[in-house]
Parts: sequence; C-alpha cells; structure tokens
Amino acid sequence: MITFLSCLYNMIGGEKMLKGIDISRYQAGININALAIDFVIVKATEGVGYTDPNYIEYLTQAKSSNKKIGIYHYARPDLGNTAEDEATWFVSKAKNYIKQAILVLDWEVDVSNTDWAYNFLKAVYEKTGVRPIIYMSAYPANNYDWSRVVNGNFGLWIASYGANTGAPGTPPENKYWPFYILWQYTSKGYINGYSGNTDLDYFYGTKEAWDKYANPDGTEVVPEPTPPEVAEYEVGDVVSFNYLYKNSYGDGKVSSLIHSGTITRVIPGRYAPYLINRGTGWLSNDLILTANTNDFTIGTRVKTIKKGNGSSDGSSNTARSGIEGVITRILPDAKYPYLVSTSSPLGWYQKDALEKI
Repeated sequence: MITFLSCLYNMIGGEKMLKGIDISRYQAGININALAIDFVIVKATEGVGYTDPNYIEYLTQAKSSNKKIGIYHYARPDLGNTAEDEATWFVSKAKNYIKQAILVLDWEVDVSNTDWAYNFLKAVYEKTGVRPIIYMSAYPANNYDWSRVVNGNFGLWIASYGANTGAPGTPPENKYWPFYILWQYTSKGYINGYSGNTDLDYFYGTKEAWDKYANPDGTEVVPEPTPPEVAEYEVGDVVSFNYLYKNSYGDGKVSSLIHSGTITRVIPGRYAPYLINRGTGWLSNDLILTANTNDFTIGTRVKTIKKGNGSSDGSSNTARSGIEGVITRILPDAKYPYLVSTSSPLGWYQKDALEKI
C-alpha cells in the first residue's frame, strides 16, 4: 500500500536532515531569533484548559526568523479526559497556525493506551485536514501495538538519549513505523545563544518536506487574529470555588479546604491568573463559581460601617466607623486596601467595612 508517509519518504530520499529544538515555558527568555537552527517545536496546550503562556511569543519569533514551526499538545488521559475533548482544546489554541506548523501529540502519560492516542490523532485530522504526528520515547514505541496509528498514516517522533551527553548516540530501533520523522536525541543539549540545557532534535527531511507535513494539500491559509486572554475579574473581587491551582500556569489542581476568598493579584494572560488571599492558591475563570465583583474605585463615595486602621498594614490605631467620605487611594495587596478621606485622610479600611453611597 502506498501511504502518505511512504510518499514523503520517497520525496525526501531519506537523506536530508534539519536541526532544531522543542521548548515550553521552562525555556522562558530564550531568543529564538538568535539561534542557528532550522525549526522550533513549541508546547501549546495540555489536557483540557491549560495553555502554555509563552507559545505565541515563541512561534512569533520563529516565524519572524524564517524557522519552521511545530506545535504540540501534552496529553492527559490520566485525568479522565476524552481524546475528543483534548483534541478540541488543542485545535482551538493552534487554529491560527494550522497548515503552517507540524501538529504533534506528546505521548508521555498512560503510554499503553494506544486507542486513546489514535482517537486523538484521528480527531485532530478530522478537524484540520492535517495528520498530526506522535511523540514518545523508544520504549512505548517498540513495546505496545501501534498498528492503528501506523495504518492511519500518523508519523512518529521518537525520543532516545543513550548516555544523554548532549550529542547524538546510536539511532533508536523502530518496530512499527516504516521510519521515524524526528529523533529527539538529548534533553541536555547546548546551543549557541541559550545558556540552559534544551532538547535537541533531528528532522529527517528537507524544508519542503516539513511544509508537506504541515500543509499536505498546499492550501493557502490566512490566520485569524489571536485575541488576548481576558481576565474577567479584578483585585478585590470576592469569589467562591471548590478547587485551586498551585501556580498561575494551571499546574497541580487540588481540592481546596476553603471555598471563598479575595482576589489579591491578577496576572493577565496566565491560565490561572487570580491569586487568592495573597497565597492560598490560583484560580482560572472556569473554577470560579460565584463572584461579588469589586465596584469600589478611587473617587467612589462610601460610608464606613466598620472600624478601619490608621495604616494600610493594620499596625496603627483604629479608624472610625459611621463616617461618609471618598476613596482616595487603593493598595490592592494591603491588609486594609482602601484609604477613605473627608477633608483629610480618615483611615484605611477593608472592603466589608465600606458601603457605597
């Protein structure tokens, strides 16, 4: 049977090779423009809901310096997500790069679940018209049955490090595919222009072959503008929730012992941009159940219904209640964030000590 993969292999002759890297937020600050490489493969998504905060920046740099691009999704079948749901999430974030980038499933969790992997690859193909490839280490590639994936013409990117010295060792064996498209040969690579270690990869083909994987029918694509991530809430809003993340990137979703709190910091563009109670945890928009939004701004007329403090950190004498005034300053991270003044400063107050008039 003549397949898409075998046609590509015949086209490239199995001789040409490109050099590149694959990166995620852990390489923040990398200057892709300065790197002498042919391609960059960038993490875009994970599971359902997580977006790498740096992927658009990385892809913009790569395209501006005429490097080939790829985009990968880190699968999380262990969380109970369906392959269809994760494929939908991936495509929603990769849509502006479809038919410009090679699409990749990063397969590192529950690696024996080959049906899940096949269903993801098939779903992405049906949504985009582009056959993604699958990344995995040599052990699962050679020890589980990948017949459905191979017969579906989904290519392989294999990881095998040998001694992992930063230099390529012996190319790995490959049991199921006629050949592998990419080889990640080290996780401790060094490249001029970047001080840290990074994954290094070979692509077995020409730049024209790369374009064929990314855009098999040669269709011209005009990308839609990517809207910025929007923070729906602000500092001072009181919200309820059942779960929190350990950081603003959406890592480590945990059940919370408390179920309400105040947003004390917002980092726009992060998946979980809201810090709760100065350190309890981080929330994403979808984890917020209810919210009492903060409508106090500088210039808002208020009545103090509880006592405040002479200092924003609460270290001074109490400030009076029952007084009408105007909010003249706000310190979002302070214990008493709102300065209320009449003809002169009256004191600092917490939100529940103020009533709008």
